[in-house]
Amino acid sequence: MHTALPSSVLLWNADELSDPPAAPCCLRSTRAGERAAVYQTGPGGGVVALVEFTADAEPRADGGWHAAVVVRPVAQPLPRAALLADDLLAPVFRHLRSRRRLPEAAGERLMALLDPAPR
Repeated sequence: MHTALPSSVLLWNADELSDPPAAPCCLRSTRAGERAAVYQTGPGGGVVALVEFTADAEPRADGGWHAAVVVRPVAQPLPRAALLADDLLAPVFRHLRSRRRLPEAAGERLMALLDPAPR
């Protein structure tokens, strides 16, 4: 079974990770079935989960876009240092300020680092 690669990155703080929003902010182009990597901000930050969008993006009353998700924590979080040490991932994760797109090659690399088992 083919699993969709993450195509965006969401920034969450530790509170959001422990109590995930039912419909977090996302990109306007987000569609049901897409995935995103969740980057936990703050000390010890890194990729800690993947989300699967179960609905298309809808406008938020206070601006921006949101969509319902299923949160799947990763077995081994990928720390910021590992992300910045990788040539494909460093440009994406070096200056995170908000949600952003994840190029396909970077999504493939991220999944390989999160699940190093041979396929």
